[in-house]
Amino acid sequence: MKLWNRNFSIVTIGSFISALGSAAAGIAFGILIYTKTGSPLTLALFTIANIIPRVLTNFLCGPFVDRNSRRKIIISIDYFYAVFFFVLAYVLFRGYFNVWVFTIVGAFLGVIDTFYQTAFMSLFPEVIPQEYHSKAYSISSLIWPISAAVMAPVAAFFIENYTNGTAILMIFNAITFVFTASIEILINVKEKLNTNPVEAFQFITDLREGIHYYKKERGIFAIGVLFAAFSFVYAASDLLRMPYFVQSPLYDIQHFSFLITAGAVGRMVGGVVHYLFKYPVDKRYLIAVSVYVTVEILDATMLFMPYFLMIILSFIVGLLSVTSFNIRMSATQTYIPNEIRGRVNSTQALLWNIGAILGTLIIGLVAEYAGIDYRFIIMGAASVSLSAILLIPIRMKHEFVRIYNVDV
Repeated sequence: MKLWNRNFSIVTIGSFISALGSAAAGIAFGILIYTKTGSPLTLALFTIANIIPRVLTNFLCGPFVDRNSRRKIIISIDYFYAVFFFVLAYVLFRGYFNVWVFTIVGAFLGVIDTFYQTAFMSLFPEVIPQEYHSKAYSISSLIWPISAAVMAPVAAFFIENYTNGTAILMIFNAITFVFTASIEILINVKEKLNTNPVEAFQFITDLREGIHYYKKERGIFAIGVLFAAFSFVYAASDLLRMPYFVQSPLYDIQHFSFLITAGAVGRMVGGVVHYLFKYPVDKRYLIAVSVYVTVEILDATMLFMPYFLMIILSFIVGLLSVTSFNIRMSATQTYIPNEIRGRVNSTQALLWNIGAILGTLIIGLVAEYAGIDYRFIIMGAASVSLSAILLIPIRMKHEFVRIYNVDV
């Protein structure tokens, strides 16, 4: 069976279309909050408000996704998003802005998106033919980079040149969700769900089964903890990079958008490389760890460079990040059994979200009150991820090799 069958094509095309809108809306919302308030701590609290509901929702999300059609979940949420962003665009056209109201909106979207992402991650492996997982995740890794590369400069242009630029971008986002949901209806896949009898407080039983899986598979749990540390560090650059460009006398939002585009283009090239070439199976662990170290160092020092070097380093980080994503996702999603994948994915997301919350809050407080150059804060945060690499994948080499060095 070929990779580009009906189901895989629909899922991939639909994801790309909706990602275009989401990329534009995400960039616009962050810039809107910071330019209106001028406070990195307020931006941090807005970000945390989007993450905390994900943590709480994860306890219910995995068991629910394992027992219900993932296809129906993502279609329903896509249609809901279409209506929601049309309403949000109308509110913005009216000139309304209240940081606390929008923070609540961000929290609400965090709940909905948790169900969506867990359902999508659990459905995606079921539309991939056997022996095509590496290629499929290479293609998946291209979706967001291409969207960001295209939409970052477009979003910056609309924000800088139109009074209602953010509202226009929200309308575009709504339209992409209408299109995506409409073609996802055509997906025809026999889903493998958890069909065990439902008991009282079933979600507790289901969650317990997911935790028990971690006790048996220490490597999967270790991967979750490692990426929780990465999420802590990424929170620093995600939070402070845009404000650094806004405050700088040398740069503006357009410069920031081109940096995003450079990283996205790097991811695109990396995705193409993964699609065309297959890394040696016995080298996947070594490649992954080398990439982890290199990415953390380059990302931490990027803003100290002249702008043309920032662009080059952003490209390289994007290129290497795809390697990390492809090896991790193709290995873990084929390693975890279908009937428990939703619960494990939701627990993994829980760990990552905890790391992101701690990172965003701590980095936001430091940036707001310490008076330290944002670049030094980002570089200091990297010590967390570099330490995690030494303590987890290097120290637990046997467990990681068993998961990463498989033929997918």
